[in-house]
Amino acid sequence: MLPETLPNRKSVWEKPSFKRVDDPARVIAVLAGLDPVEYDSIREKQAKSLNIRVSTLDTEVYKLRPRDPELDNSSLVEEFEPWYHPVEITDLLDSVCSLLNKHVVLPNGAATALTLWIAGTYVYDSFRIWPKLTITSPEKRCGKTTLLEVLSALCNRALVASNISPAAVFRVINRCTPSLLIDEADTFLNNNDLLRGVINSGHTKSTAFVIRTTGDDHEPAKFSTWCPMVISMIKLPPDTILDRSVVIQLRRKLPGESTQKITQTLVEDCQIIRRKFARWSIDLSTTLKNVNPALPKCGNDRALDNWTPLFAIAESSDPGWIDKTHSSFGLLVSTDDDDAIGPMILKDIQSIFEVKNKSNIFTAELVDELVALEDRPWCEWKHGKPLTQNTLSRLLKPFKIKSQSIRIGTIAKRGYYKKSFQDSFDRYLSLETSFQSATPPQPSNHAAYSRNQSATQKDHVALIKSLQPTDDKGCGSVALQNPIYGEGSIPNSKNPEAF
Repeated sequence: MLPETLPNRKSVWEKPSFKRVDDPARVIAVLAGLDPVEYDSIREKQAKSLNIRVSTLDTEVYKLRPRDPELDNSSLVEEFEPWYHPVEITDLLDSVCSLLNKHVVLPNGAATALTLWIAGTYVYDSFRIWPKLTITSPEKRCGKTTLLEVLSALCNRALVASNISPAAVFRVINRCTPSLLIDEADTFLNNNDLLRGVINSGHTKSTAFVIRTTGDDHEPAKFSTWCPMVISMIKLPPDTILDRSVVIQLRRKLPGESTQKITQTLVEDCQIIRRKFARWSIDLSTTLKNVNPALPKCGNDRALDNWTPLFAIAESSDPGWIDKTHSSFGLLVSTDDDDAIGPMILKDIQSIFEVKNKSNIFTAELVDELVALEDRPWCEWKHGKPLTQNTLSRLLKPFKIKSQSIRIGTIAKRGYYKKSFQDSFDRYLSLETSFQSATPPQPSNHAAYSRNQSATQKDHVALIKSLQPTDDKGCGSVALQNPIYGEGSIPNSKNPEAF
């Protein structure tokens, strides 16, 4: 048993009998009462006398030291009691959706996805995969920080950081299991391969760990990276993070668009919502593990993986939320793959072959056609300079596509046969083309073609007759919107004052 009071520090260390104390707990209690400088000067000697490792002694001493509440890791996240009776989840989702629309100008479909993702921070452990939430904008002042404030008031055990190191990410997750909300990620993420690796590791539950050495003996230890995570930044994160995310692309509000200012008491005001979600998670967590939701047809398997938990959560509510989730998927997912360079260049090459009606093409001509495309990155591919033949070869290498010696008329040069691309076209573009656009590419004034034009010219135009994807078109880019349940428009009929 530990002593109730610590002996005088100086007198303890002056007594030769200290080394002969038989009670290790008493020795550790005395060490815990020392200031860090004193402790550091004798820790190795005392560990040896106790016949334990220095790292073990450090751990035990740390447990007994008095904590500063402002520095204590346990105070990094909120602890609260779940609501005292079962919760009607539909009303709760409706309240959150309305709150999001009240404070932030969101693109069509975003409020639904955000609401389901917020709910998921309370039950994410029931799923095999939990997606990141990536919030982006082309420029500043588009509402990212405001949205992050609302998320911090609604998510489970929210922890906001405007800068964080790779070590801090896995250590805080391992200790606190927070919903980690990372702001200003554009200032430190893109050039940090180690941080990206840690973030990416948390996508799949079974592999959401990193191994690091700890203590003076460099013992290997396993740290969890499994937690809900928001990444907010200007422009886009690396493709590997996008591929693991539900992506919300914000934009500046128009002069006629208005939102309500966030009050200083938002976190306190939303405590009932957090408590209700906590109660719902207790009542439903086991059920969610066995839900196999109906998913839309789509050629993007990773997007379906990311959205499967959201569809499962929607199915715990009413049919209106299932319809809204399908609509949200159709509106948001088509933007997730636009920046994948591999499929992008395959798509452009496929269109060049079709527009020029050729079965083969010289490498130099193919590069010229790519560089001439409007609204594509090839004309300023690297440091403002256009794509080269060598760069094209490197981009096609992962698809096992190589240039060959070909003859067109009397001229023989290096080039590509269309048939060499067919397998990659079938694997990466067969469903994606119909998913993203119903209008074929058109030639531009540069003898190539302009970027695909969507069959739905404005994102608020909706196909109202059906909420089911067609059998042969994959996930149509036409917005699917329920005429009754518009974005955030469901009235809370049972309890209008729920929020």
